[in-house]
Amino acid sequence: MNGTDDAKHPDHAGVAFRPPVMLLACLGLGFLLRWLVPLSVPTVSRMIGPVVVAMALAIFIWAVSTMLRGRASIPTNTPTDAIVSSGPFRFSRNPIYLSMILFQIGVGVWTKSVWFFALAALSSALLTVGVIVREERYLERKFGDEYLSYKSRVRRWI
Repeated sequence: MNGTDDAKHPDHAGVAFRPPVMLLACLGLGFLLRWLVPLSVPTVSRMIGPVVVAMALAIFIWAVSTMLRGRASIPTNTPTDAIVSSGPFRFSRNPIYLSMILFQIGVGVWTKSVWFFALAALSSALLTVGVIVREERYLERKFGDEYLSYKSRVRRWI
């Protein structure tokens, strides 16, 4: 980036909200709604829920450790100096966000509550519009062809 670009475009993605805060808010809202207006999914086995939650946590840990090894920043409000394309980033450009959605789905299965499925769908939309699109714009601006090449090879979600 040159000097004039710095004023227009700070060296971070400028996301609309912090994804972990959204996850915690959706989980809290899901439990509140489950308590106030219980809507259950009777055909779902509770045994699958912990497996999905464990998968979500495993993806999250794998993605974070891959980013740390690749010396990329994890917080969305800090500059990044690297495109990470190994580990789970070979399959998804956003495995951390994917793990957040899977976590909510897993909790929904575990508790048999429809609310968590609805909130997972809402979270997907909010993450796409408020975070991912902004991050992609930032990465395209900062890394140019390197990021565009990665983006053309790897899907946004899965």
